[in-house]
Amino acid sequence: MVSVHPPGHPPGQTPGQTKATNKDTLKNVRMPGLTDETLGVIIGGVTGGVVLISFIIITLVVCRRWKQKRKSWDYDWENSDKAQITKSAPISRSTSPNTTKRKSCPDTTPFKGVMVRSMTTDGIPDFSLPPERVQPCITPKRSQSMAPIQSNLLGDIQPDLYRSYGGCDDDDFHLPPSEHGRLWLSVIYDAVVEQLHVTLVKVKELIGRGRENSGRDPFVKIFLLPDERNCRISKVRKKTLTPVYNEKFVFEVSPKDIDESILRFSVYDVDKRRVRHSLGHVLLALRDLDITKGDTIWKDLEQSHQLSGVPGELCFSLNYLPNMDKLKVLILSARKLRQLCFDKDSGTYVRINMMHGRKLHKVKRTATYRATTDPTFNESFSFSLVGKVLDSCSFEICVMTSSRSPRSHDDVYGKVVVGSFMFSRGNELLHWQQMMSQPRTPVQRWHTLTGNGNGH
Repeated sequence: MVSVHPPGHPPGQTPGQTKATNKDTLKNVRMPGLTDETLGVIIGGVTGGVVLISFIIITLVVCRRWKQKRKSWDYDWENSDKAQITKSAPISRSTSPNTTKRKSCPDTTPFKGVMVRSMTTDGIPDFSLPPERVQPCITPKRSQSMAPIQSNLLGDIQPDLYRSYGGCDDDDFHLPPSEHGRLWLSVIYDAVVEQLHVTLVKVKELIGRGRENSGRDPFVKIFLLPDERNCRISKVRKKTLTPVYNEKFVFEVSPKDIDESILRFSVYDVDKRRVRHSLGHVLLALRDLDITKGDTIWKDLEQSHQLSGVPGELCFSLNYLPNMDKLKVLILSARKLRQLCFDKDSGTYVRINMMHGRKLHKVKRTATYRATTDPTFNESFSFSLVGKVLDSCSFEICVMTSSRSPRSHDDVYGKVVVGSFMFSRGNELLHWQQMMSQPRTPVQRWHTLTGNGNGH
């Protein structure tokens, strides 16, 4: 009997036995060096990669569809708003607080709760405005009853503080024109406290700078002569020819010296190079003024800084010899001395005091001559003076009066102080500086005698 085997199965084996044999064969057939753990890791990695790629693809598909739906929603929203809102009014997509806004016209839309900024309608809305109230313009008349109201409104405002400098006053129009300028001032003397109160009011009609007659920067120096070091300085007014000051100054002066004192107002201007220019002077002898009332007076500026009633003038020359460390003083003459200060028995001479600081170092004098209004001396004197102490030395040249009476003593009629800027000013300082700049050359000048004082 011939046995028939199913196809694909070896003879003598059933199909079940054949499957078992195939499994065992697969288990035995493996790649060399590949264990179970390695195979599990590979399968897990491949599976995770497939899952991650699938998640990314699904996410991209969902986002794309959501964006397409969003665009369709925005398009439908814009199309629905075109029928109600004009294109000129922008629409804010962001949420905003629900605040009540003012409308330019009444609501004409039948939808309540819908706020429309600008809307076009077929006809004019039916609304009416109340009649406009127009108040007639009435010009108030000035009366005395308005004065208290005006004073209350102004409060403590001081109009003088807001007055512009250089303003013209109506009371100045009748005054004649001035050549160099005019100065307003007031003087009052308090004998109880021995104080002289000087008020500098203003200066007008100053001469401008250059051909353009441009403004200046003027200030005023006030001297109480005979001591020129006793001075006060006002503030500087910028770019004006009619400065207003309204400044008060106080000088200490005793009643016995008040009649011999002289006030001098010197107006100066400082340019851009810091050079000082003299614009004019006003000199007032206090004995010629009523210093008990304090009335405001005016005086014209003059180019001369000396009063017509000054004691007189003295001429001398200075010559510095640096190679010999000597300074020569030549006393020449005097002029315009007051005749009333001399009598028939009096004489005059010149005394030269060499000062080192405030200490008297050496004294020399001329011969005594008969007292006249124009005496001549022509005497020369030499002083030893080292160059390094020149700035700390000065020379006090005094015109003295003497009498033949045994009980009388010599008096200082007038004096001139020449030296560096520490001791002298004006013409005297210029004389000293010219002597220093021109050594071994006699420098001659006329000087005005100032005051009278006590001899050394």
